[in-house]
Amino acid sequence: MRTIILAAGRGSRLGPLTDQRPKSLVPLAGIPLLTRLLNALRTAGLSDITIVTGYQSDLINKAAPGCRTLHSPRWAHTNMAASLLVAADAGLLEDGAVISYSDIVVEPRVVTTLLSAPRAPLTLPVNTAWLDVWSERMADPLADAERLILDANGRLLDIGGAPRGLHEVHAQFMGLLRLDPDGARQLISFYRDALDADSAAEHWDTTTLLSAWLNAGGTAHTVPVRGGWLEVDTPEDKDRYEELHRLGRLAAICALDTTEKDGDNR
Repeated sequence: MRTIILAAGRGSRLGPLTDQRPKSLVPLAGIPLLTRLLNALRTAGLSDITIVTGYQSDLINKAAPGCRTLHSPRWAHTNMAASLLVAADAGLLEDGAVISYSDIVVEPRVVTTLLSAPRAPLTLPVNTAWLDVWSERMADPLADAERLILDANGRLLDIGGAPRGLHEVHAQFMGLLRLDPDGARQLISFYRDALDADSAAEHWDTTTLLSAWLNAGGTAHTVPVRGGWLEVDTPEDKDRYEELHRLGRLAAICALDTTEKDGDNR
């Protein structure tokens, strides 16, 4: 299955760490986030990989040999949903695809779980152990967690926005989703219509797109995964994960050794 990595943004929340490089090339325990992600994807069996670039795109081109790249010319004025449209315009979603953020760390088992899930138009893995990550990152996990509500069968009912309590956080989105051909066609068509109705939709991130899709009657299925995932949003996140790694405690949340290789991405 084809994979699309959305890597156009700078990652301004990381402050000076992205002054000279995109967020996806910020190292965690000495290895760039993108290198870790590519290793995990390839270990899970995904080799047809396209990266949508923007900020400092030349650096990503050099860091990802063997990957196709597409440049988003309006990266500074758009968000992740618009980056997805770049891939669609290039005809890369017609047969379905796995879509991934570029600033996540995932164990290969997260990807294989997604790939082995029953076929559906739109499927996303969700981290049921999200609270372990957020409790290490911040004093109040609800200060940054997003609302994510599932029904008893794992269908996604609501996503995005601030939760009113833990009862509205059944899990957390992991920055990965799988589209089959029908799902890709329907989601992209929906997004194009949203852009025609309101140009502000070019600023939608992925969860905003999914939320709007659900509100319009679309469906999304989930597959539960316990741990095996990190997101790196701030310098404090990076420092905390590296501290936990040095202490030997990070593996209980996400085992970096499953994504650590020599950086050869062939």
